[in-house]
Amino acid sequence: MSMNYEFLGGNLALDFANTVHSHGMVDPCDDLKTAADLVEWAAQAGLLRDREARQVGRARDDEVRFRRAVALRELLYEIFSRAAQGKRPRREALQALQGLYRNATRHAEFQVEANHYRLTWSAIDPLERVSQEIIRSAADLLTSEALTRVRQCSGETCSWLFVDSSRNGMRRWCDMQACGNRAKVRRFRRNLGRVVGTSSRRGG
Repeated sequence: MSMNYEFLGGNLALDFANTVHSHGMVDPCDDLKTAADLVEWAAQAGLLRDREARQVGRARDDEVRFRRAVALRELLYEIFSRAAQGKRPRREALQALQGLYRNATRHAEFQVEANHYRLTWSAIDPLERVSQEIIRSAADLLTSEALTRVRQCSGETCSWLFVDSSRNGMRRWCDMQACGNRAKVRRFRRNLGRVVGTSSRRGG
């Protein structure tokens, strides 16, 4: 049974980094365990057409591309989690992304779409193209004002990254319905415990 992935980051590179839950914890949960998982994620992200998704994920080279994609994901998490803390990326990490971006642009071509152009990745393996799209999204974010709006979810066990597009720039949760509500419940229980504890001491 296929998984329904969530896309809450506001940027493709952040959504890709968010396929790991509880990043940095002792036992993080990884949504992408195989090349087939990556294909499914890419299809739901709109990066692969159904026909392409059926074709990839079976070839021997796909496992190599999958491992490269996982390494890219770790690099993106390192860079943008530091941005969320107001820190610059390490020079080595930035150089690594720059090298990947330089390689990706060698495959990019402009194609007409309606009254404008779009970049496409022609004559390239579909899984590799997925990585190129993620790299381009990372470069777009890194070179935009939105970089200062990258946040990390305040959930106790959530490591997800997102671009805060709220008007006041004070968004704390990747998803208010999930992490935000869990935090509210925990806060309510803590406050209730204090009230009950205080009442007990007074009664005693």
